[in-house]
Amino acid sequence: MPSQNVLKYQKIEEDILDAIKSGTLQPGEKVPSQSELMAKYSVSAITIRKAFSELINEGYLVGIQGSGTFVAKKQMIRSLTSISFAEELKEQGYRPDQEIESIEKIVSPRVAEIIGVPDDTFFTKISRVRFANDEPVAYHTSWLLNFQINEKQAQLIHKTKSLYKMMKKYGLVPYFVNENYSVHEIEDPEIFRKLKVKKNYPCFFVKRTTFDEQNNIIEYAETCFNKDFYSVTVNIRK
Repeated sequence: MPSQNVLKYQKIEEDILDAIKSGTLQPGEKVPSQSELMAKYSVSAITIRKAFSELINEGYLVGIQGSGTFVAKKQMIRSLTSISFAEELKEQGYRPDQEIESIEKIVSPRVAEIIGVPDDTFFTKISRVRFANDEPVAYHTSWLLNFQINEKQAQLIHKTKSLYKMMKKYGLVPYFVNENYSVHEIEDPEIFRKLKVKKNYPCFFVKRTTFDEQNNIIEYAETCFNKDFYSVTVNIRK
């Protein structure tokens, strides 16, 4: 038979979870302090820490040293099932949106080397802030070959609200992508301002190469994801 102490820590967990799910406790809101909960439930500090630890491990709470314990912000969980980031957000019940920062014609020897074209190749560079339920969750930069889609044609993205829908209008259809994930500190002032994070904030940094059905590269992209809103789930099957 479980001890009274175990029953109490489970009760504390259930009450906090109920408050989160009902909206009584909102994402980012501080939960009652350890001393408050000790008095409310007549339990020891160990019991409260146990309840907090379980909820932190399950992703419902986050502890900040010197500040307290807070309700975790809801993360978007990428299961890598869709080429379109916006479609993934919709599948999870989010409202996707974007803000176009710039569309320009440039030369980038760095990107040219990555995709294997001459250094003096012209690209159409599109920079965007990606939103989920009005929260800025990613800063996304795409490079398209300018002879396929030039900077004037790319303006259509304002109407389509989607890079891939815009590309499809010009006969470029994504078939599969290759993505590389790492952790990257944001140093660009424009990016950390737009994501509302501090300089040198460690983000999920994703490099994506997009191919058409004939295995031709049609896009190279780099994205900084706000790690407070982002996680990746990979399912591996034998």
